[in-house]
Amino acid sequence: MRLQPEGGRHRPGGAEGGQAHRRRPARRRARLGQRALSAVKKLGAALVTLAVLLVVALAILGRAVHEDARIPPGAAGRHVLVGATPIRYVQAGTGPDVVLVHGSPGSAEDWEPILAWLSPRFRVTAFDRPGHGYSGGAERPHTPSENAAVALDLIRALGLHDAVLVGHSFGGAIALDLAIRRPPEVRSYVLVGAKAYPPVPVEPIYRAVTLPLVGRGLATALTPLMGRSRIDAGVRESFGPNEDAMPAGFVARRAPIWTKPTVIEALSEERVGYGEALAAMAPHYGEIRPPVVIVCGDEDKNHDDAVRLGREIPGARLVILPDTGHYVQFARPDELAALIEGAR
Repeated sequence: MRLQPEGGRHRPGGAEGGQAHRRRPARRRARLGQRALSAVKKLGAALVTLAVLLVVALAILGRAVHEDARIPPGAAGRHVLVGATPIRYVQAGTGPDVVLVHGSPGSAEDWEPILAWLSPRFRVTAFDRPGHGYSGGAERPHTPSENAAVALDLIRALGLHDAVLVGHSFGGAIALDLAIRRPPEVRSYVLVGAKAYPPVPVEPIYRAVTLPLVGRGLATALTPLMGRSRIDAGVRESFGPNEDAMPAGFVARRAPIWTKPTVIEALSEERVGYGEALAAMAPHYGEIRPPVVIVCGDEDKNHDDAVRLGREIPGARLVILPDTGHYVQFARPDELAALIEGAR
């Protein structure tokens, strides 16, 4: 048996050994911290790379989308150039002029009942606003003021005069802009379910679509999400108590138009800038002098705006329709047509 001499192998102990024992966990913790920091840096770099690739992909996707303003077979109307922008319009009847301006989104089809009611006695013109329906102009600014300028240029290009201008929803803001400016080509205004005052709630997705460089690509990527079920839910909410007045195929006809990337892009820009535009216009409502008729359903979410607007525009006539939602032109076409005719 081998005995270990007292002066043999040293084993740490005492104060010195305790300090070494404490240093080992500290070193392990330091190494773990360094590894975690390295992993975070690598993850950050990967996320930055992914973000850059996503931006590049969306930019490429957006550049691949070309504006298509062609009027498909079976759709009514023709184009007229307003500046360099092809604007699609539908015209029916002869007589005094009535001009119809749709909401956001929308198209000339939104006025079919009124075209049918008024065309026996009036020359009625409905058009697709820039970026909507089968009009060009996706690259134009999409503000009420810019749209008002396009509407006025269209009126002049078609030789219309002494017109009654009717604006529905967002189209009502366009009518208000023109009423403040008082162009001689328009004699009076009818506002239908118009939003006239801020604030205007904006969904985050619409703000994202307005981002520079990636907006159109994002709008293209979102097209499947803006499907028929989402549109159907929004339309039914707008019809409200008048859902039975919704024509057969209403959503089926509009979904392919409303989900075009250029349309999503246009309506997103409109929604984002809507509140600011209304805030700039509202102080001038008291300066409006042409005759104005304000029409709104009592179930329309813009009802309070209509009542307030009726107080602020001198001499305005306010008509609140009972048991009626946002789409007055479908729910009460006969009453709306009579109000438009009376605006002359």
